[in-house]
Amino acid sequence: MCQTPDWSAGDLYLRENVPELAPLVEKYSPCPLRAKPQSDYFTILLTGIVSQQLPPDVSQSLMQKLEQLAGKPIMPQAILDIPEEKLLAIGLVKQKIDYLTAFANAITSGRIVMENFVNMTDSQITKQLLQVRGLGQWTIEMFLLLALCRTDVVPTADFIFKKELQQLLGLAAVPKRGQINQITEPWRPWRSLAVWYLWQHANNK
Repeated sequence: MCQTPDWSAGDLYLRENVPELAPLVEKYSPCPLRAKPQSDYFTILLTGIVSQQLPPDVSQSLMQKLEQLAGKPIMPQAILDIPEEKLLAIGLVKQKIDYLTAFANAITSGRIVMENFVNMTDSQITKQLLQVRGLGQWTIEMFLLLALCRTDVVPTADFIFKKELQQLLGLAAVPKRGQINQITEPWRPWRSLAVWYLWQHANNK
């Protein structure tokens, strides 16, 4: 399991080095994010595949039905053991069933070993997970930041973060990836924490 970082050290860094974020740190600190147990990794990523392009209530309902079929926590072999017609019956479309079974096969075959994530860099994990159909950049960034609690993730595919960054800095347009990386360079190595504070500011509105 990945270790939860000392977010208070990140608070201190951001206060001293990123003055535009200092008011948010003061208002929303401390960050409560804790690294998820390794046993949850598969379910978290599976949820990312299921929920793509679906409203939250629909994806939540699908995951509950899937857990009724597969058990909780959902294990890769359990997904492979469920007949396709049962997965179709709970509302999953054929394409997503293919994605779920391909991901489960990648785990059971050893092509992806999630136990190794603790010793891998963010880019190594990203490269490996991007090989899984149905896992896109946004889902992987959320996994790194929210499940593994990696400290230096910038979710350049996350619209809420980009919109908050635009408003924080008074930018004329929502920034694109290259501009985001340039803007957030001084936030290293605590970019994840800065992103979390911007999310809290968006939620508080």
